[in-house]
Amino acid sequence: MKTMLRGTSAALLLLLAVGCSDSGSDRADDPTAAVEVEVGEEFTWNGFTVADGWKIDSSTQMINMEEQDRPFITGEVTNEGTEPRFALFEFVFVADGTLQSTIRCTSEKIPTGTTTDLGCPGFESVPEGYDLIQVQEVTR
Repeated sequence: MKTMLRGTSAALLLLLAVGCSDSGSDRADDPTAAVEVEVGEEFTWNGFTVADGWKIDSSTQMINMEEQDRPFITGEVTNEGTEPRFALFEFVFVADGTLQSTIRCTSEKIPTGTTTDLGCPGFESVPEGYDLIQVQEVTR
């Protein structure tokens, strides 16, 4: 079942990626449209700006009596919107058209124009060898 869900998620992700690459006007019409990003480079999604210098790292955690490496993303996020709100989005990592890992970000409510630390724990494998990173709405 989990494999089938991952396959479906990967197919939907690829459709989103193809759809988002067609036209910049689609992005202007929908601030929550998925956006392709590069590690460490500033990007804006849905009125939140993640500053240059964000990074992917990992830590070793003990889970079910077994050590596992878990990814996390750190950086700074600014609420560029017109009202206080929560930063809620996900980073999706794809390698050769296959969903590799998803890292979700959440925050406390951020006042307009305020910058705060971004902390995004991952619960899947550490992404390696990916060829696409996309930021989008949380899908599950």
